[in-house]
Amino acid sequence: MTTNLSTRNVSATAFLLGSIFWQTSNAQSTVTAYASAGPTNIEVNGLGIIDVVDPYIKPIAQYTVGIQYEKGLTRQLSLVTGGQYSSRGFGAREQFDISVIGIDIPIGASLETRLHYVEVPLMLKYNLTNQGVVPYVKAGVTGGYAVSGKITPKINAIINWDLPAINVNLDNDMYNRYDVSAVAGAGISIPAGEYGSINMEASYRHSLNDMFLDNVTDIRIKTHGLGFGIGYSMRF
Repeated sequence: MTTNLSTRNVSATAFLLGSIFWQTSNAQSTVTAYASAGPTNIEVNGLGIIDVVDPYIKPIAQYTVGIQYEKGLTRQLSLVTGGQYSSRGFGAREQFDISVIGIDIPIGASLETRLHYVEVPLMLKYNLTNQGVVPYVKAGVTGGYAVSGKITPKINAIINWDLPAINVNLDNDMYNRYDVSAVAGAGISIPAGEYGSINMEASYRHSLNDMFLDNVTDIRIKTHGLGFGIGYSMRF
């Protein structure tokens, strides 16, 4: 009796695993080329000096382009990964007036620090319907590695000047080459031909570690922000 029960359990388990494998292997795969851009914000932490520097540290826009690979796990749930290039950072700005022939002329000076990352996303995507215009949601993480960075000084007056950019020394302990971010998004997929679709999406990214850390002043900066993107997908 026990032997028969064990045999049935093994058979049921094997059938379940086989069904999952068959369903996954026969699920559709999708490749998507996409681009997004959007506003960011920054989170500044540290000692009391933050009260002095915080008003002058400002966010800058973020940009992302990449290729995503999507593998169906069920009819509506899929795993998403791929590779992408992202650019984001922060700026420091100051505004003051100078007097010329009795007229106050506003002068602005800024330093824009921008890092460029190669990233790999890992997300789960859930389609709310199976056909037609398909709304979807997705969430997961991205892991990134900063490959380059620049600090661009700017003078904003009657005439604006972009001064020569300075390469960021990413080997300096103040900059963190690695980034791990939590990401979530929602969008719609609109059919375009038999195997293609156009996707429009809004997403949110929140860095889980610091981009910048000055151990002397204990100023720590991390970024988070919105992205609005468009992409084209091909199913096969």
